[in-house]
Amino acid sequence: MQLANCPLCYSDHTKTEQVEDDPDLPALEDLFAVGTITVAVHSKGVSCDASGNSSWRMLPEPSKRPQDPLLLGLGFLAHNLFLRATCKLNCSGQVLFIRVYLIPHDLPNVQERLRCRSAAVIKEGRCYLHSVLSLINCNPRLWNAEGPILSSEYDHFLPRKLDNRTMAEIYSDLNSPVVPSKCVPLAREIADGKPVWGLRSRLYDYQRCSVAVMIEKELSHLPVPDPLYLAVSSMHGGQYYFRPSDGTILRELPMVAPGRGGILCEELGTGKTIMILALILSTIGQLPQPEESMFDFRPVLTPLAYRHFALPDCVTARTRAGLEPSHVCNIPCLVDILLHYIRSRSQASSWCEYEDTLEGTSLWPLLHGNTPFYHHYDVNLAADIFGSSRSRSQVELGPRVMYLSAATLVVVPLTLLGQWDREIQKHCHPNARVLIVRQSDVLPAARILATNYDLIVMSDVRFCRESRNKKVVRLHALPRCTCPCFEGSRIPNCRCPGDTQVTPLLQVRWKRLVVDEGHIAGNVSATINYFVKELSIERKWIVTGTPTSNMLGLSLGCTKEGWETDPSGSPNSGNNSDCNTPEDTTPSSADTSVRIWSRYDTANLRKLNTMIADFLAIPQFRTDHKSFGVHVSSRLCNRRGPQPFATDILSQVMHMVMVRHRVQDLEKDVVLPPMKHEFVYMDLSEYALKSFNAMQAAVAINAIDSERQGPDYIFHPSKTRELQIAMDNLSQGMFWSASNILYNVDQICQEAQSFRTRALQRRIPKEEYELLEGALTHAAAAASDTLWRAIQKHEDVPFKVTGLDTGIYEAWTRGDLKAKSREVDLMHSNRLIELRDLVYVRPLMSPQNLICEGIKLNAEGARPLEQEPSQARESTPAGTIKSVTEVFNEEMETLKRKAKLARSSQLPRHTEGSAESEHLPSQSPPYLPNLGLLQNSPLSGVRVGPSLSTKLNYILTEALRYSADEKFLIFSKSPLTLAHVAEGLALFGVKYLRYTCDMQPALREQAVMTFESSDTYRLFLIELKLGARGLNLVSASRVIFCEPVWHPDVESQAIKRVHRIGQLNRIIVKTLVIRGTAEEAMLARRQHLSCREQVPKMTAESGMRQFMENPQFLSIVSSEPDRLSMPLIDARTPSFDRGSENHSAADVDVESGCVYEEKHDGNSKQKRVKFAKDV
Repeated sequence: MQLANCPLCYSDHTKTEQVEDDPDLPALEDLFAVGTITVAVHSKGVSCDASGNSSWRMLPEPSKRPQDPLLLGLGFLAHNLFLRATCKLNCSGQVLFIRVYLIPHDLPNVQERLRCRSAAVIKEGRCYLHSVLSLINCNPRLWNAEGPILSSEYDHFLPRKLDNRTMAEIYSDLNSPVVPSKCVPLAREIADGKPVWGLRSRLYDYQRCSVAVMIEKELSHLPVPDPLYLAVSSMHGGQYYFRPSDGTILRELPMVAPGRGGILCEELGTGKTIMILALILSTIGQLPQPEESMFDFRPVLTPLAYRHFALPDCVTARTRAGLEPSHVCNIPCLVDILLHYIRSRSQASSWCEYEDTLEGTSLWPLLHGNTPFYHHYDVNLAADIFGSSRSRSQVELGPRVMYLSAATLVVVPLTLLGQWDREIQKHCHPNARVLIVRQSDVLPAARILATNYDLIVMSDVRFCRESRNKKVVRLHALPRCTCPCFEGSRIPNCRCPGDTQVTPLLQVRWKRLVVDEGHIAGNVSATINYFVKELSIERKWIVTGTPTSNMLGLSLGCTKEGWETDPSGSPNSGNNSDCNTPEDTTPSSADTSVRIWSRYDTANLRKLNTMIADFLAIPQFRTDHKSFGVHVSSRLCNRRGPQPFATDILSQVMHMVMVRHRVQDLEKDVVLPPMKHEFVYMDLSEYALKSFNAMQAAVAINAIDSERQGPDYIFHPSKTRELQIAMDNLSQGMFWSASNILYNVDQICQEAQSFRTRALQRRIPKEEYELLEGALTHAAAAASDTLWRAIQKHEDVPFKVTGLDTGIYEAWTRGDLKAKSREVDLMHSNRLIELRDLVYVRPLMSPQNLICEGIKLNAEGARPLEQEPSQARESTPAGTIKSVTEVFNEEMETLKRKAKLARSSQLPRHTEGSAESEHLPSQSPPYLPNLGLLQNSPLSGVRVGPSLSTKLNYILTEALRYSADEKFLIFSKSPLTLAHVAEGLALFGVKYLRYTCDMQPALREQAVMTFESSDTYRLFLIELKLGARGLNLVSASRVIFCEPVWHPDVESQAIKRVHRIGQLNRIIVKTLVIRGTAEEAMLARRQHLSCREQVPKMTAESGMRQFMENPQFLSIVSSEPDRLSMPLIDARTPSFDRGSENHSAADVDVESGCVYEEKHDGNSKQKRVKFAKDV
């Protein structure tokens, strides 16, 4: 930097201007010595008289300086007590060294003058201060005016090194929690290994540390360091504390009130549930304190003391409530004193620990009945000041009785309610008192909730339903309890009903609230946030692996192995050469550009602020809602990039509220089994390819005919919903889809000449006209294929059948499939299952009788269709799903019976021979007849081959090969896809369960429990939006995604259902991809999107949108050989030889049918489900 003129040239050098202490200004040794600013002031050969002076001088007064921006700024800051500055010329007189000292705000004798500065001065001073601080160098040589230094030796006070970390990277870099040396005794005991009462499982060391830190946060009342300040060192070595947002400097570390709670955000699959259970059980006897009030004294009372004790607090409470003094007995007995003391004091260990001893005595009901409480008066300060009649009426309301509860209220997603129930039974001893509140259950009275339970679990749906009944004013009008006392005691046996129009949750002072998957608390408009503010809660915890959408706890065990790239891969090549997994790309050179935080980052910061300030109510941010925005968000989201120290401040704020171990520290205690993720590339079958090209033709014609503009263009901003539907249909078509209106190919063919004429008149580019011709060609090819047209009349996936008698085939197959020549016989799986079941019941049925039954079945199935013209029947999602899932009605009925038994606590333990748990008629025949009879059946030579869906064939191949030894999770975003998979599994005799939106929550819970506990069910078909969070399914070790997942975090979360603590087996994940389609493009585009950034919608992402706007037609038909084959009525379960890990699908014996299970000592080789040790 160079100044136009030397400031010392304008000062009087005849006077001594060495640094002297002004009595009105703070001494320099008491200030924060920031560093030095060096400026060039004279040209070569020019100097002033001050150059020979070796002393440091104060900068001249503002009136004596030239009009230079730097000197004007320094003068303004010095004049208004932001800083002091001294200067000195070097020996040559050409470089001016300026020492800068910041004035601490907590320095004695200046605090009053600092507070008297106007808002305008403070605002202008902060602008000058930021400019000055950015020029300061902290190199000691410059501080001593020892001459110029190399640029590599610069040490700027405000760091200039780019910190381009994303919010997710800052989150991942947080230090692991450490139990402080001076902490509450209980935290130290837990950290040192003391067993937790009521917990039967063993905690890992990192879990103990997290629980101890949570206890310390809850119980310690000591102030904590202000996270908005950073520790900085002065040039003299002293430590000060700097707030970057406004330049405030302090000598003493500023402390703030702690929050009693936080965010438990350990990595996914590391046991957050057991940590919460350990926290609850270790503090099981602690009572919360009454809610603080500046205007009202709220002593802790018990029914016994309130009615009969003459303690000052009791007398005051009775008098204020208008209780007659005649009820008072001044001399309580020793038992009464103990009953009051035990229930009104927070215990280090709960008196419930002695339940077995006390339960047989008369004291047990007295302890339960003597529930502690306090009186909550709504004191209206305005009534005391102004004395308005309305205010007086409010003040005169009676007290609201608030029961003190040592219980913890846990709110979980509806889909995880059953899992929490199972986890509690798994990890906790039966003496822990737990209440699971289901949707139809009636909440007990407030007094019972507060006394009889240690843990109350309810779904977020039920919690929000309770929020509708929040007329708190009615609780102030409840009549005083006049219930009689227990026999032989003065403790009232309260049976007061309460107010049915007010939820009992509002009449309890809760010790703790835990919200599982609590990232929903980051939504400002979330109902849960509003209701939590109405409740009285002492401690609050959010439990989530993903606090915001770009903070992903997915790093533990995420190292993948076996990555290979082979774009020509085939799904059935016999090895993994077809499994192509692109590696994450990293820039070859360092990125020197500044990362600008986007609106997605702003939204995630806003969510974090909502969780901290609104839900957790951290005092520092709750009292000033603008604090987070001013000191954190605005500095990160600056249009020029994050300001200096902004990421450090965010890191300190996160560390203040979050409990999370770094992955490196977790791996010292936990090592997950290896996980391999393969991308299996494949082609469509002939008829699926025609359907796909027909859909692409419609998109292409729409683009060309609308000239890619206007509201008729499907990619127009007004067509967002239609575009999403079209993309969903294309995605469904890559698995299997059918359309009763034939994807409008007939209409396209009829108007083909019109399309050509309009295109020629508009003189469209050559490539556009070639695209139009291609679209018309593919539409015509589909429209002229009679078998393709016949397939479209039913949404089910057809399977190839051989060896079936012509008459039986024509009687049993649906629609016009029978009109095709006998080159390929196609039948739908449900008809094959019905035919097989009929033969199992009547194995000697003659061909003629089978034909009659088929004709009868076809006639019954055709009646509903005759009432509705085929032109009006379009395959809607609701309609297709309903028709496809009819085959699962018996499965649903079985699960309903199980759920009913579970609710009534009569569910028997699962056994291998349990007909209730084993028998699903939709998946297996009712019974197997004598094999000799089946050999004489007309269907004895019938074989079922592959389907027309290559993805379904691959899933069936994998299931038959591995399901006897390993369990599978099958994920898809489409319920229809899962229905197709279910039909195929039922046809091939593989047991499965479903977890989809069309199931009732109770049935979904039962399905999870059955899958985890039963060896029978080998595959779990899960709808992606339901099963990607929260579930613990470690009994499975193989995962298949039916289509690529656009959001990497959703994919990783789904994988974490199996790749988590408790998993003992190696994990294999496979994603099925159709070559040359949006699925392949999706994987390519995901490489260019950082997995830690907010991922836009697929239809809005530029690369994907460009691909979809220029549709491409497929020409390569799958050359997959017909390896999948099984006898239709063979009694044995088909499978693959599992003798070798490298055994491929090519080993299936096409001629003889299939390879059966290996037999050892006459018994079928099976692998029992392994249960991990409790953690």
